[in-house]
Amino acid sequence: MGKPEYTGIGLFTALLGLVAVVGPGTGNGHLAGPGALAHPLVERDLAQIKHDTLRVLVLPDPLSWEQRPGAMTGLEWELLERYAQKRRIPVKAIPVADRDSMLAMLQTGRGDVIAAQLSPEGWAAPYVHFTHFYRRVAYVEAHATGQAGTDPANTGDTLYISAWSPFLQAHGEPVFPSDMRPFKVVDRTPEDLLTATALGQVARSASSDATAAMEAKRLPLVAFGPRRGRSVPLAFAVRTNSLRLQHSLDTWLASSREGEARSALIMAYDNGLETRGPSKYQRVLAAGADSISSYDSLFQAHADSMAWDWKLLAAVAYKESRFDTAAVSRMGAGGLMQLMPATASLMGLTDSSGVDGHVLAATRYLDRLDRIWKRDITSPAQRLKFVLASYNAGPGHVKDAQRLAVELGMDPDRWDGNVERAIVLLNRPRYFTGLAARNGYCRGQDTYWYVKDVTGLYSWLKGTAGH
Repeated sequence: MGKPEYTGIGLFTALLGLVAVVGPGTGNGHLAGPGALAHPLVERDLAQIKHDTLRVLVLPDPLSWEQRPGAMTGLEWELLERYAQKRRIPVKAIPVADRDSMLAMLQTGRGDVIAAQLSPEGWAAPYVHFTHFYRRVAYVEAHATGQAGTDPANTGDTLYISAWSPFLQAHGEPVFPSDMRPFKVVDRTPEDLLTATALGQVARSASSDATAAMEAKRLPLVAFGPRRGRSVPLAFAVRTNSLRLQHSLDTWLASSREGEARSALIMAYDNGLETRGPSKYQRVLAAGADSISSYDSLFQAHADSMAWDWKLLAAVAYKESRFDTAAVSRMGAGGLMQLMPATASLMGLTDSSGVDGHVLAATRYLDRLDRIWKRDITSPAQRLKFVLASYNAGPGHVKDAQRLAVELGMDPDRWDGNVERAIVLLNRPRYFTGLAARNGYCRGQDTYWYVKDVTGLYSWLKGTAGH
C-alpha cells in the first residue's frame, strides 16, 4: 500500500487557471466551470491501471478516508482497497479537499476513481460515470450540544450545507423536504462543517444518517435529528471513457459475497467502530445496600490518608474495572484501578502488593495529578475533572487539549464546555496532527465520557444526584 499523496485545496485548480466561484459562507454549490475538464483528457482504463496503480481520489472524511495512527481508515477507502486486493491491483489514496481539483485530477489521469460520498444526482454528475451504488443515506440535521461559543452571526434558522453534500443536486437545489429552508451552501467539506457545528460556529448543518451513526459516540459534541425525506444512493465515479473499470467495479459490487462483506463493514462504521459511549451506573449500588463494593474499607483507608473522598475512589474503580481485580484493558492497564504498568511501578506497586497496594498506588497517582493541576486550575470542581481526564488519557493529552482550546478561542482552564470539547477533537486528523497536539492522537471521546461517568457516579454515590 502506497503512502497518500496530499493535494492542497485549490492547488491543481489554480495551476489550470480555474477560478472558484463558491466562497466560504456564500455561493450555490456549483463548480467553477470546468470547461475542457468536463471531459477526459487521457486514455486510461483498466488495462493501464492493472499495469500501474489504481489511484483513488478520496475526500478527507471518516466515511471516505482518514489517516489514523498506524492505518488508513474510511468506509469508501476500505471498500475500494478490498476491490483492488481482489483484482490484485496496487492501490493508492490521494486525498483532495477541493472539488475542482478532484475533477481535474480525474480527467487528466492523476486519479482513476473518486470516493467522496457522491450521489449520481450531485455535483459531479455532468462530468463522470457512476458505478452501481454501494449504500443509501438519508438526510439528518446536526446541531451542537451543551455549552459552546456560538457565533451570533451564524445562529437562527439557516441550515448550512456542504457543497460536497450528496443531498445537493447538480443544479444546486437540495433533495430534502422544502420545509428545511432557508439554507446556505458553503464551500467546506462535510467534515469541516461538522466540526464547525461541534464548536457552535454554525447552529444547524445538514448531515447524513450514516455520519450520524458513525459520529454519535465519537463526536459527543453534536446531536443529530431524525431522518428526513427520501434516501439517496452513494456511488463511486470514474472517467466517462473508463468503461472497463466501471464494468469491473459494477461486477464486484453486484457480487453476493462482496455484498455480505460490504454490509458487515458498513455495520462496523455505523456502530462507531466500537467507540465507547456513556455508562449506565445506576445499578452499581443496590437499593438499601450498606456498601458499594467489597473493597470499601480499602477505599476508605487510603482516601483518608490522602484527603480524598473514598466514594470518588469507588467511582473510579467501578468505571475502570467494574470492581474486577483481574481486569486487563486493551492498552495493558490492569487491576481494580486499571493502572498502566509504568504508572504502577512509578507509584511503588509491585507484583506482591495485592489489592491494598493497588488502591494505594492509584490514590498516590490521583494525588500526583492533583498537584500537577492545582496551580493553574483553582476551582476544585473543575480541577477534579482535569485530574480524572489525566487519569484516563494522561496529562500530556489533556495539556494538548488546553493548547487546542486556546487556538479555538476557548477557556483552557475550564473543563466544562471548553477543554472537554477540545479533547474530543483530538481524535480527528486535522487536530491531532496540529501544533497543539504534541502527544498526537487521543481517543478524546473516551475521556469525555470517562469524566462525565465518574463525576456523575460520584455525585450519585454522595446522594447529590437522583437515583
